Amino acid sequence: MINISNFTSKDNPQAEPRAPVRPPRPRAPDQAADTTAQASPARFGRILVIVGRVLLSWLAAIPRRLGDRLFVMNDTEAYWRGWQITKTHGGLARRYRDPRFDTLAECPKCHGPGVTADLPCVPCVGTGRITLGEVS
Repeated sequence: MINISNFTSKDNPQAEPRAPVRPPRPRAPDQAADTTAQASPARFGRILVIVGRVLLSWLAAIPRRLGDRLFVMNDTEAYWRGWQITKTHGGLARRYRDPRFDTLAECPKCHGPGVTADLPCVPCVGTGRITLGEVS
């Protein structure tokens, strides 16, 4: 017969408590000073690299932040109108574009000039362009 449930402490000896595992300590104070002296320049070099990267990234973002402040009114109007905004020259210039221009195409009857035989083209009403939803 197999006994599945084990009552408290029955056939179960208690384990002896163990001391926590700690890394070995250096035996002589001279050895500790040597390892600290060797690790210090490497650690200082890593810290210097990190500080340098943070400083360079902050400096590189200055033109972008300046451009955002200069063009805040224009960007707000462009968002309101639904235009596309492209930041150029490191954030110091903007290019705005109305996405409705993607719906325009050359008139298939007059091929762009807007006139046929010295008369205004009827499908494009003399503009030379048609909206892609209105192809006839």
